Amino acid sequence: MLSETVRRWVCDASGAALVSSSELPGATSSSVVLLEFDDGSRRVLRLHTKDDWLAREPDLATREAIALQALAGTPVIAPALIAVDEAGEFCGRPAVLMSMLPGRADLSNATPERLGVLAGALAPLHPLAVPAGLPGFAPYLAAAERIVPSWTSIPQVWWAAIEICAGPAPSGAQGLIHRDYHPGNVLFEGRELTGIVDWVNTCAGPPEIDVAHCRVNLAIVHGVEVADAFAAECGTDPRRQAYWDLVDCLDLFEAEARESAEPDLVAALDALHAMGAPPLKQELVNQRIDDYLRDAVRRWELA
Repeated sequence: MLSETVRRWVCDASGAALVSSSELPGATSSSVVLLEFDDGSRRVLRLHTKDDWLAREPDLATREAIALQALAGTPVIAPALIAVDEAGEFCGRPAVLMSMLPGRADLSNATPERLGVLAGALAPLHPLAVPAGLPGFAPYLAAAERIVPSWTSIPQVWWAAIEICAGPAPSGAQGLIHRDYHPGNVLFEGRELTGIVDWVNTCAGPPEIDVAHCRVNLAIVHGVEVADAFAAECGTDPRRQAYWDLVDCLDLFEAEARESAEPDLVAALDALHAMGAPPLKQELVNQRIDDYLRDAVRRWELA
């Protein structure tokens, strides 16, 4: 239930009376609410509710608002910014009010056509100018924090990946990146892409990170072969791609996941299933991450 203060804020920003509100499924790092108004319009309200994330990055709402403003009028299909409550003055939490895009995420589809659409959606993003106020890319984990998980069957490969990522990154172009690009953040109506959502992590960085993050998600849900097919559609430099694949894979292990040494995405298996992913057991996810990391190390060594 939204408080009266929140309701008043979204109504004032929208210029219409609120008819109903309901929490949208699938969000794991914030509360995402669908709002319906008496003029027939629909909006989405993102409330940042994770205190630990806000403690590390208090400007989350501000950054998403900057990103949405920068994307307006570009070929990238993203929600339109309606209003932002940067410090939570009205909503009690930092919040972003944005337009509602049609469509839904569909993780069941990994056909060559769908992979081509996912790759093509990135093409107009990376050349865009990075607006002031967005940070530069940095891995979630410093080199000294990276660990070999207890469940892996190939610890030597993990050590090799950690050593590679401790070295200098290959030189390459920087651009505007989504930073959390994966099929769960891309909406479709049938075969048509209707938008990309969740721009909280947008920053300046290597385009290969967007490819890498989508690849590791595809590998977890569908296997390494599908992730490789997506990379082929993107056409990135093999050596740079292998390096950023490793960085992104190691970044699955954030500080809060380290006690159990479980991949961060495993905590969201129910959300993945709700978006069409097949049922995934822990053992299969672990095996696919091992396979993915082994493949990335091999590609780095061959490049």
